[in-house]
Amino acid sequence: MKSIKWFIFGLFFCLNTQQNWAQTDSTEESENEEVWYWSKASSEEFGRLGIKMGLQLTGLNGNTIPNYRPMFGLLGGAYGRINFKKTWSIQQEVHISFRGANYVAEPNGIKSLRLLYIDAPVYLMKQFSKNSPHKIGIGIQYAHMLSSALYIDNATFPTKTSPKLDRNDWLPTMAYQYQLDYFAFQVSAKYGLRNINLGYPWPENAKPENNNGKLHNFALELNIIF
Repeated sequence: MKSIKWFIFGLFFCLNTQQNWAQTDSTEESENEEVWYWSKASSEEFGRLGIKMGLQLTGLNGNTIPNYRPMFGLLGGAYGRINFKKTWSIQQEVHISFRGANYVAEPNGIKSLRLLYIDAPVYLMKQFSKNSPHKIGIGIQYAHMLSSALYIDNATFPTKTSPKLDRNDWLPTMAYQYQLDYFAFQVSAKYGLRNINLGYPWPENAKPENNNGKLHNFALELNIIF
């Protein structure tokens, strides 16, 4: 929980900082002066800081737990973008996301595995042409697991202990972005390179008790960025 508190503090700090950056050196300030991060996006701007929020369809691919079903999760955070010449840009994001998977539970079986991550993706973006609303990008995301919860049968509460999973993951990612006047839609797909199942005994006698099967994160995101 300390990590979440520091993340929220950092998010508000970044938003306050970007507002300060929006100020000019002129002593004459107009009452109608626009704040940078709410201003209309322009291909001429050097950079931008803003907010990202969205919905994602997530799952845990592999043979560790059979009969998985994707689940929906929320995410939210901040991003920064630096624009270069010839319609290229670098976009860095930091956000909290809820991921995991649901399962067809048998007696004493796993109903769902829910994970909380802090993610830090970075993209190399290419605009189709100058003033075009379309961008595509490729990148890599570092993900650190903050917490995990294992649900057994139809229990409405997590088990007392959580499975010991690999907390670190790297996810190659692709993105498409459509820029409107004051915000943009962004769709991205991600797949984890690391097998987060460490092969340790699972709690509450849940199956799998101790196998070395694979367990990989994947996510399909739909975001709005301001």
